[in-house]
Amino acid sequence: MIKIRFCIHSIVNGKAAIYVKAYIPDLDVIQVKSDLIVEALYWNAERGRSEGLSKNQIELNIQLDQLERHLNSAYKLGFSKNEHFNVQWLLFHVKNCFKHVKFNGDVYLLRQIELYIDSAPFRRVKRTGSLGLSKNTVRNLRQFYELVEAFERGVNWKIDVTELDHVKTEQFRTWLLQIKGYSLNNAGLQFKLLKMICREAEKRGVAVHHYTRHIESFNLMPKDRFIHTLSFEEINRIRSLDKLPVNIENSRKWMLIGLHIGQRVSDLLSLQPSQIRPCTQGLYIDIIQKKTEKFVTVGVVDHQVIDILQNDFPYQISPQQFNMHLKEICRRVGINEEVKGYKLCTHSRRKILGTFPKYQLISSHDLRRSFATNYFGKIETPILMQITGHSK
Repeated sequence: MIKIRFCIHSIVNGKAAIYVKAYIPDLDVIQVKSDLIVEALYWNAERGRSEGLSKNQIELNIQLDQLERHLNSAYKLGFSKNEHFNVQWLLFHVKNCFKHVKFNGDVYLLRQIELYIDSAPFRRVKRTGSLGLSKNTVRNLRQFYELVEAFERGVNWKIDVTELDHVKTEQFRTWLLQIKGYSLNNAGLQFKLLKMICREAEKRGVAVHHYTRHIESFNLMPKDRFIHTLSFEEINRIRSLDKLPVNIENSRKWMLIGLHIGQRVSDLLSLQPSQIRPCTQGLYIDIIQKKTEKFVTVGVVDHQVIDILQNDFPYQISPQQFNMHLKEICRRVGINEEVKGYKLCTHSRRKILGTFPKYQLISSHDLRRSFATNYFGKIETPILMQITGHSK
């Protein structure tokens, strides 16, 4: 149960502001300043009331009694709703008791995420100068919202950006890495979004905790990454594979295209014949990359890939199906050497580090990596970067 006490501190011209102290179970004592003033001469520190007999002093005690009852009722209601009890909560109810202010829910992180998502169509993208956040960014923000909701349910308090200090931030980091089992890269992305939202809240005029300016993202160290690519010899094995089921053969076509154009899976699997144009020695493919909105033109000179693009264009397939088929194709051609890497655990839905047959670790992004690796040194680096859309 909450305990309310009233006290005074500094005295100016014989008068003092009355402070409200709240003793809440399992929390430190929190204190806020009220708008009530007392003649310091009549203040009884032990009772927390005025002993004056004037009309003003009697009315003051009535107000203090009213405030104490109001805070007790607010605590009972808040406890039933799993509210987060802090200085902001106490200040709101002290003011609200006498109808001085309206509650500002903008202090809560979830509310700030909502505001950011709502403004997504009108936000300027610094990289391009255009308006409107990408679908991927909005998707990441919605997932971040759900993640914060889950965290708040676990710890049984709402994240208040005015109190988001080092301790609470570390608690969130530990929850992501140890309880949720997120990878360093995924958890680092959530921290990047956390800092972005807090910075935007500060721009909106919310008094965020000063520590939020020191929040830093993080990722996997380069030495701890395991990158897998397909060599020219392995690609030739895939070229010669035949007598496949129709769906696997369709993915093999996409696979060969991907190994020769170096694009992300979102751009690869959305290719249309209308993006292809002939040139003297082969074909050009014009692409506006979904992630970066960069315009790139890729030249294709491989005869087998040209034939697929011109005469046997593959039908659309989802990235999830494509990734499954990639592994099956690599298994069929014997790409099964034991290699170290991260593999998705079907039970926990998290990646685990271990040693597995190589075909089990191949994914759609490895086609892009293979292109960059196989042609590094064969194509001038600036041209290679223009093809892949990399800026560094």
